[in-house]
Amino acid sequence: MKFIFFLAFLTINVFGVSDVADIRNNVGWDEKYGQMLDVNSRLISQTGQETTFDNILSDDNPTVLVLAYYSCPKMCSFILDGVSEVVAASEMRPGVDYNLVTLSFNQSDTPELSQNYYNKFANNLSNEESWSFYTSDEESIQKITASVGFKFQPDGDEFAHPAGIIILTSERVVSRYLSGVIYDPRDFKLALLEASEGTTGKVSLTDKVLLYCFDFDPVGKRYALKALNVMKLGGAITLIAIIIMMGILWLKKSKGDT
Repeated sequence: MKFIFFLAFLTINVFGVSDVADIRNNVGWDEKYGQMLDVNSRLISQTGQETTFDNILSDDNPTVLVLAYYSCPKMCSFILDGVSEVVAASEMRPGVDYNLVTLSFNQSDTPELSQNYYNKFANNLSNEESWSFYTSDEESIQKITASVGFKFQPDGDEFAHPAGIIILTSERVVSRYLSGVIYDPRDFKLALLEASEGTTGKVSLTDKVLLYCFDFDPVGKRYALKALNVMKLGGAITLIAIIIMMGILWLKKSKGDT
């Protein structure tokens, strides 16, 4: 399935704008690590209720923010399918371990369209899990997308925009961008763990070891194994093993002398 997504992604026109300067200046990621999501702008749920990010996001968990418009005939469907796949493959659960929210950046999208996507994706989750879909007005969309560095522009009846998801800390601060339409489950988990490190009781010892061994490669947009840290970790494990072995031998010798 992932291979099909990848082939399909290669065949679509990722940016419909023909002017290269427009693409370079107005479309893409303006990475804003450490910047806070605009939490006060207006959101509209699939049932037509008005709310804000401040009201819907749990203060205890990180957030996965997906910016995709529901009337998109091309890439957005692949983005959402990719998110659905990595969510299914992850042991961390949406609505339990992290917030999962999709917002359309097309002001013409309606709550009825977001309801369709809710029915397609959220209905596959268990009762305690959740995936929310929202629309908004143009002013709110501009404020929200600008706050997280998501740059897009109209291109005829469609939009030119980057592909990917944004990981936010529990304080609503940008922690990581994962680009593309297919997301590696390991990268997804590590990004969530990275975003939740400041949250008490959310990162186990095993997960801390994972974060110690892996670092984010800003060029490849993936988590890469940090050789030096692995060597340090291996050395520490070896030292502990030697100490334990020496302790056992010392105990045996002490018992033998007595």
